[in-house]
Amino acid sequence: MEVTDKSTKILTATRLRETAAIVVRHENMKALAGEDTTMAKRGRLALSNSGYSMPADAPAYQRPPFYYRGTRSIAVAFETDADAALGALPAPLAISEPATAVLSFYHYPWTTFGPYNETILSLLVEHNGRPMTYITHIAVTSEPPMLAGREIWGFPKKLAQIEFKQERDMIYGTLERPAGIRLASAVVRPERPADNGHSGAARPPVSLRLIPSAEENRRPSCAELIETSTEVTIHEAWTGSGSVAFAEGSRLDPWNLMPVRRVLQSSYMLSDMTLGFGKVIDHLE
Repeated sequence: MEVTDKSTKILTATRLRETAAIVVRHENMKALAGEDTTMAKRGRLALSNSGYSMPADAPAYQRPPFYYRGTRSIAVAFETDADAALGALPAPLAISEPATAVLSFYHYPWTTFGPYNETILSLLVEHNGRPMTYITHIAVTSEPPMLAGREIWGFPKKLAQIEFKQERDMIYGTLERPAGIRLASAVVRPERPADNGHSGAARPPVSLRLIPSAEENRRPSCAELIETSTEVTIHEAWTGSGSVAFAEGSRLDPWNLMPVRRVLQSSYMLSDMTLGFGKVIDHLE
């Protein structure tokens, strides 16, 4: 046993000396090549070779535009309480009487984000006299459009359970968050072709991109009103009868803060869309 232990120690010492010699030769080669062996090395990642989104070396989504095909949607516009609407509206935007909100449900069977469903609660507003649609809440069923929507355009997206279905002559959508807790629903019965193609292109979407500062007690890093560029091709558009309903109040997701005074219009659409870049049109002070 003593001979074996002695042999092991000699072999270990020999290997350590060989390893040390290799390290010395490596450092000498770097010194001869002009490299500074005393300083820590800086990374090579810069904006010029980083990905479009985080993580910088494995982006969660690509650059716009994003493409949508065969979208089915329902929308119910309703008169709501003006004071409640103003409480949710950024100061640079304005509403006219009657205050009008829209609850919409979307089924996206094919997009470059992948398939998903979406629910949007919005207000018809003006910015410097220009008609727009301000998005107050959005829920989606998939991570890629949620991440891109929040980071690029400031869409206030959260993950939720969303159903888009048809039963007999009715098309309906339901929103739950978390699953089993109903927040909102809408039902539309298409009855007649819509006049003039029924396109929302006259009111581009606008959203508030609000990004907090990483430093304590500092102003938000970003508080921008962003207009989003969309190109919509409408294949079918129908109007008809419809209704909306909001569940009891939720402090986590207060979709119910826009009370339904009366339904103004209900519609169903089949369309394609290209979702492009946005532009900053104002700031929240």
